[in-house]
Amino acid sequence: MNIRRATQDDVPEIVRLKALLMIDGWPFDIELDDAWRERCARVARQLLASDGYACFVVDRVEGAGPGSPLASCVTATVEQHLPGPDGSGRSAYVGDMCTEAEFRGRGCGTALLDAALQWCREQEAGWVSLFSTESGDALYRKAGFSDEGPFQHLSMAL
Repeated sequence: MNIRRATQDDVPEIVRLKALLMIDGWPFDIELDDAWRERCARVARQLLASDGYACFVVDRVEGAGPGSPLASCVTATVEQHLPGPDGSGRSAYVGDMCTEAEFRGRGCGTALLDAALQWCREQEAGWVSLFSTESGDALYRKAGFSDEGPFQHLSMAL
């Protein structure tokens, strides 16, 4: 299986997989319209051009390359915070993991997560977080993620 970095040519497929993730994996119903797709594509292009973002993909056809249909993808973002006494202050977030149903169980998710985590290490991130759908929980726990730790994760809508 060939894991590669996404390019601008992959944006339509990245948006398609993001939609699939939300429709199939989120615990509530959503509706996605053309305005959302355009906004998502615009942001994906901006992110792909930035240093603190990476998207890793698997082509549906081995070696097909940028612009071809994708089987799976994952994103990673690294940002700088004020450092603590023993770290760089860089943290990572892994998101948007999606694998087409027919490609699940073939190791795409594991290989993509490994690539994303390696990239996060190369960016000197000291820790990484993510939100998991129910279907992704076992993959992330197998990789070492847990909901235990010295801090609680809290969130709110703005």
